[in-house]
Amino acid sequence: MFEDTLSFSVGGIRLYGYGLALMLGCWLGVSMLLFLCRKTQRERWAAALTAALSLPLGLLFARLVYCFIDPGFRPFISLKNVLDLSTGGLSMYGALLGAVVAALVSARIARVKSARMLDLSAPALAVFLIPARLGEAFTSLGISRPLTTGWLAGSFLATRGDYDAYLRTWLLEAIAALVILLLLLRRLKAAGRDGRVFTLACLLYAVTQTLFESLRNDGHLSYGFIKVQQVASAVLLAGVLVFLSVRLLKNRREKTFLPVLTLSLLPLVLGGLIGVEFMLDRSTLGKLISYAAFLAVLAIPLTLGLMLYHQEAGVGKGTD
Repeated sequence: MFEDTLSFSVGGIRLYGYGLALMLGCWLGVSMLLFLCRKTQRERWAAALTAALSLPLGLLFARLVYCFIDPGFRPFISLKNVLDLSTGGLSMYGALLGAVVAALVSARIARVKSARMLDLSAPALAVFLIPARLGEAFTSLGISRPLTTGWLAGSFLATRGDYDAYLRTWLLEAIAALVILLLLLRRLKAAGRDGRVFTLACLLYAVTQTLFESLRNDGHLSYGFIKVQQVASAVLLAGVLVFLSVRLLKNRREKTFLPVLTLSLLPLVLGGLIGVEFMLDRSTLGKLISYAAFLAVLAIPLTLGLMLYHQEAGVGKGTD
């Protein structure tokens, strides 16, 4: 389906540049997980199981989500095409979901706390994302609308087509994954209750990916201006904010102003994001103005989420 994807033949076997990047990401992610789980026998066992399960489950979820949701694949859907990976198409959210399921199943089998295993898996997923996003350079994925800003179109962040310049969104996503990785590793070293590292990973990924999916204009998992993975990011962001708010409200010793404020503002924030996204697609305003408004709205849930995250640090047995 994607004839412009970089591929080459080795010994009669066709290899794809994007596939090799995904393979590298899997190896780096598994290596990171095994390294982080080296201290105890049960965690090592859980890491080995997660590594064994996450590859098939990640591929399965990534492929099925794409095949059954992407409108471009629907005319070609059949068992043969679903199983034929050379027809193209994977969902990043599906891949991450498969890895999370693998971590939860492995934790149960190895008798490791599920929250602890998710904490250890979060940096491994961030490592995986870096080459996976960079690998999109070998495809037609991960590019923006045509750029109208001269200084940006002439920078290293842009790539040129036959007629226009496009933002290398995949590069920004790779940089964001690296920053998230560093923040997660730092948080993992701090003493605290299990599950907090994974919660932070979900918050940061949801915020950044909501923005990046808006920047993308490659038609991947999109219905017009409605992008499925952007919707998933907004849902994940809302879920994290609700989760943190409810935990604080259940603890009567904690102040309730911030969680109540967050729950009250959440519908307005989501409505604002939908409105700005609609403006980006239909308005004649400049993209810089529109994305400045998008960032301003997105800064609200990010700020609230980080404030909730730090206030929630004192809930339960552990503290940060």
